[in-house]
Amino acid sequence: MVYRLAKYVRIRDRTLGLYYGLAFAIISVYIVGWKLGVNKAYLAYEPISGSIKLELVGSTPKINLRQQEYCSDMKCRLCDEHDVRYPNTDTTEPLITTYVREARQQRVCHRNATECPFASPFQTALWDDYLVAGVEHFSMRIVHSVQAAVFYFQSRDSMFKGESRNMKGRLVGRTKSGEVHTLKEFPANGQADHIGIGEILHAADVELDHVLKGHIRPIRETGIVIFCHVRYFNDYTFFAPAPGIEYEYEFSAANEVEAIYEPVHLGVAWTSPVDVEERMLLTRRGIKLVWTQEGALGKFSFSALALTFAIWLALLKVTTIIGDFIATRLLPNRRAYRAAAEQDIGDETSTGLDDAGLGWGRGSGDYGAIRSTTTVGPP
Repeated sequence: MVYRLAKYVRIRDRTLGLYYGLAFAIISVYIVGWKLGVNKAYLAYEPISGSIKLELVGSTPKINLRQQEYCSDMKCRLCDEHDVRYPNTDTTEPLITTYVREARQQRVCHRNATECPFASPFQTALWDDYLVAGVEHFSMRIVHSVQAAVFYFQSRDSMFKGESRNMKGRLVGRTKSGEVHTLKEFPANGQADHIGIGEILHAADVELDHVLKGHIRPIRETGIVIFCHVRYFNDYTFFAPAPGIEYEYEFSAANEVEAIYEPVHLGVAWTSPVDVEERMLLTRRGIKLVWTQEGALGKFSFSALALTFAIWLALLKVTTIIGDFIATRLLPNRRAYRAAAEQDIGDETSTGLDDAGLGWGRGSGDYGAIRSTTTVGPP
C-alpha cells in the first residue's frame, strides 16, 4: 500500500521563476480585474421581459415646400401624424410614411367571371405620387416598462422592475470605429420619452436623400428598415447590482426597403349592361421602426462568485503543472529536479535531507511550484 504525500521543492531558476510570477499576475488580473471588476462575475443574471407603447406625435411645421430640395423632383404634401403613421394601431413595428402613390383602379374582369386574361382583375386608370414633407420633424412618444420576473417575485424587491418614466436613460450612437457616445439623456422625471424622427435617423446614420446599395431612388422614395433597441441593465456601478435600472436606446439601419400596399374599395356603381367597381390602391414607403427590448438584470450570487474563484484556482493549478513539466522534462538540470521531487520513503528510511537543505525563504528567481521545500539549484 502506498500513500502519496505532496513534497515541496524550491528550484532556483530565474527563467522558471519569471514564468511563474508573470503567469500568476496575468491570471490574477484577468480574474480580479476583468471577470470580477468589469464583467461582474459575482452576479447571476435573468433576461428581462417588458412592454412598450409607441405614439407618433407632432405635425409638419410651417415650412416652405419650395425651399425643400427633395420637393423639386416630386410633389410634396403636408400631412399630420394620422397620415404619416401606419398602421394607426398599437404596434412595435410602425411605418413612418415618406412616399405615397394613390392609384385609382377599375375592375376589368367581372366579379363573377371564371377566368381573367389579365395579371390582376384591377387596372390602374389614374395615379398620383407625392412625398411627405418635413417627416423629420415628427417625433415618437415612448413609454416602456421592464422586469426580471423570477427575481422580482422571489424577493418583491422594486429594484428588479421599473418604468421608463421613473428610470434614467440615454440615446447612444456609434462612431465609425464603433465607439459609443451619448446623444441625448432622459431623466427620471415622470415624463414619457420623446425622440424625434430626425434624431433616430441621425443615430442610425441614415440620410433620406441618400441611395441604398442596389437601388437607384433615394431612401425617401424606397423606404428603409431601422432596428430600435431598448437595452436595460443594473450593473453600471462599481459594486453591482445598482439600486435602480437604467436603459439606453440604440438604432441601426438595415439595407432593406419597406413598402405596404393597402387597397381601399370605393364601392360599385351599378350600370347597364355591366357594373363598374373601383378601388384606391395606396402604396406606402417609409421608415419602418422595428422595436425590441433586451438585456438582463443581475443580483449577487454566492455560487457565481464561488465558481469564479474555482476557475482562478484551476488556472493557477494548470500554471503549476506546466511549470513542473518544464522543470522536470526540459531544463538542463531536469534529472536533479526530478530526483528531488520524487522520493520513496519506508518506515525506517531516512529522507536523506539535512536541515540545512530545508528553508522557507524565497530567493531571487525562485520558482514557487505547488511542491516545494527542498531547495535545488545553485546557492
